[in-house]
Amino acid sequence: MWNEETREKLRKEILPALEKEAWSLNDDMAEHPELGPREFESSRKMVEMMRTHGIEVEYPYCSVETAFRAVINPGGKKKAAFLAEYDALPEIGHACGHCASGMASVLAGLAVQEVRDTLGDVQIDIIGTPDEEWGGGKVLLQRAGAFDDYDFAAMVHMYAVDGVEARFSAIDGIKFVFHGAPAHAAACPEKGRNALNAARLLFDSTDMMRQHVIKEAIISGYIAEGGSAANIAPDRAVVNFNTRAPKRVQLDDISDWVKDCARAAALATRTEVEILPDGVDYDGFQPVKSELQLLEECFAGIGRPLGEDAGVLAGGSSDIGNVASSCVTFHPVMGIGKGLEAHTREFAAAMTCDVTHRAITDSATLLLELTWRLFTDDALLERIKKDHFDSLKEI
Repeated sequence: MWNEETREKLRKEILPALEKEAWSLNDDMAEHPELGPREFESSRKMVEMMRTHGIEVEYPYCSVETAFRAVINPGGKKKAAFLAEYDALPEIGHACGHCASGMASVLAGLAVQEVRDTLGDVQIDIIGTPDEEWGGGKVLLQRAGAFDDYDFAAMVHMYAVDGVEARFSAIDGIKFVFHGAPAHAAACPEKGRNALNAARLLFDSTDMMRQHVIKEAIISGYIAEGGSAANIAPDRAVVNFNTRAPKRVQLDDISDWVKDCARAAALATRTEVEILPDGVDYDGFQPVKSELQLLEECFAGIGRPLGEDAGVLAGGSSDIGNVASSCVTFHPVMGIGKGLEAHTREFAAAMTCDVTHRAITDSATLLLELTWRLFTDDALLERIKKDHFDSLKEI
């Protein structure tokens, strides 16, 4: 692994020499946003940039058309992955800042390539992870084993202020299709089997669940189909549910209980129910104390010590949780302006500003600092690994 002298050279010479190239591609992606999983130009341009710098890139990767894996110093026993996102949002473009966070990982990789002769037994990969917003690109990669062999994976997300704490709930999407029997509501109601009644019972029973699940759990749903006329007993009803809990081990039990409620509703109404997945299920992301402490030290180490207004990116769900189910994973946030809110036009407009350019470079610096600390301190790395995987087992 690189020494102190090379560490300073990366910060003071190599990153400054490369940053404008990274900023330029960030601005290009911000001006030409692509939705996942159709980020064909964004992923291609990232790959071309890395190949121009002599980095080997597999593209596509794991049968995901816009995913890639760039490898620096292949064969190293210690392995780190820098994750690059690049999908945008409908109508409001890069309002989540993935152009900038993705380019931070690429910039870090370009810098490492310049000092590859100092890596020794360390291999560093840049993995392009498409379609975070909707389709869970990281989930597809994780299920293909893409993250199994890494000591850690890391990325930096853009946010209003700096912070180390990002927490996301595990989520399942479940579709219930109830099948009954149609009948005229006045002439022969006894011949009908009301699928909408089954849907209503499902909602009643899940409401009764709420007092007996953890307070952090969220159970939400809506009736997508419930009949076509008031004088016909509905023979089909479709219900879409989301269930959430901080950890996958917690959510599995909650989702199973909701499915039991659907089966019970079908039994009570003499209907049938199909239980289908609705979208991609995500694991939770709940970093442990030792991971957060290390990130705080890294922020201080790059000259951006956290203040009392340190950001906490929480709520909702993200496919980063599935990466964390396979390896130690870091997801800090880098500030680009107090008061800015992600998923807004104002956030998208900020992507080409000087403050975001600086955040790209500082995020790349943070990734290098994190890598240096973990791969020059075996005891620290092993302690964080133990804490991480122990936490996945806790309920």
